[in-house]
Amino acid sequence: MDEQTLRALSKALTHIVFRNGVVENLHADSACLDDATMKKLNIDVNNRIYTLLDIWFNGTVEEVERLERMLNFMVRYYGLSWELAEWVDLLM
Repeated sequence: MDEQTLRALSKALTHIVFRNGVVENLHADSACLDDATMKKLNIDVNNRIYTLLDIWFNGTVEEVERLERMLNFMVRYYGLSWELAEWVDLLM
């Protein structure tokens, strides 16, 4: 995937998955997230999504295999007590 598309996709996913939900409500209500903290969170999430996408689409075979092992490990050991995921209408 080319760099421009990768960066745009990362930014869009950051907004859809992270920013435009509970986090934005906390920020808007000034409950616990000031502008500086919100900016740090957005940058961190965007960078992490960008890195995962870059590895997934452009990584070496070894990097993709390491990512797959990490994801499989996380599926087995993290979030076991979470509620089952539900479909959310994200289309505007």
